[in-house]
Amino acid sequence: MAPTLNRFQGSVAVLLCGVAFSFGPLTLRALHEADEWQYLTYRSFFAAAVSLVIILAAGRSPVRAVMDAGVRQVLAGFLLAAMFTLFVVALSRISAAFVLLMQSTSPFYAAILGRVFLGEPVSRDTLWAIVAAGIGVVVMVGGNVGVGDPVGILLSVLLAVALGGYAVLIRSAPARDPGVPILIGGSTAAVVAGLVAASGPGVGVPAFDLWMAFIAGGLMIGIFAPIWNYVHRFVPPADVSLLLISEVVMAPLWVWIWQEEEPTAETLVGGGIALGAVLWLTIRAARSGRHDLPDRMGRVRGLHVGAVPGFRRYRGLDDESV
Repeated sequence: MAPTLNRFQGSVAVLLCGVAFSFGPLTLRALHEADEWQYLTYRSFFAAAVSLVIILAAGRSPVRAVMDAGVRQVLAGFLLAAMFTLFVVALSRISAAFVLLMQSTSPFYAAILGRVFLGEPVSRDTLWAIVAAGIGVVVMVGGNVGVGDPVGILLSVLLAVALGGYAVLIRSAPARDPGVPILIGGSTAAVVAGLVAASGPGVGVPAFDLWMAFIAGGLMIGIFAPIWNYVHRFVPPADVSLLLISEVVMAPLWVWIWQEEEPTAETLVGGGIALGAVLWLTIRAARSGRHDLPDRMGRVRGLHVGAVPGFRRYRGLDDESV
């Protein structure tokens, strides 16, 4: 019988994944020579490579895993590649604060899409937490949003919508290996970014920059993203997108500690508000007593445990194997 998580355990797992993802900006700031496209090339490559290794270690054929994945997992993989690319291009056209602000709206899109396509209601606690976290992010960015061209604004909005849509796609996918979207997304993004880099400065980078890309892609994404995907089986899409704001909140803290870039008071206060909102939601989930999966469909939606690091592969992929 494959291990299952209740809603509280799943919420804690998403929070921890967000903390792991939050180290990404630190690796980007630490680069010596590589530009954003070179960094994206190798980060995506290492994410795909580690996912491949995990699928193999779980006793699955990567080719078979992709073939069995289903349309929604494949679409989720391409959407993930698009999010990687949208983030880089948006940052090149508009301020990071604006991109951050738009990313905090992804729980709204996840809630709407989850309601429309999955019929999953959004709890009052989740709505309050979304509003509070949004206020926190607004305080964080303060007056630093700045201006940018219309393309940058559009890409930032698309990024937020894509993140919400990704949560719904993963939640609604049949039970299969959660490493498949990372394998597809990482491979696609690596090819696209590699072509862009090759047309400019080339793909050659120092060994230190390769190491940073491996930490960001191979460790942070390659290991934690399959866990994040798997948790979608047990946590509604709006909650997953909201809890992932821990990534947005913690990233400035790591840059402050290791790069000595002291955050403003607004960043600390706003980050505290946003983090407090998601922690409150997690605690409410623990106290609500509603730990079981919402219905029988909840047991077959979401991804299978097969390629989650630390879990052995389970052969049964139907409802009885959950």
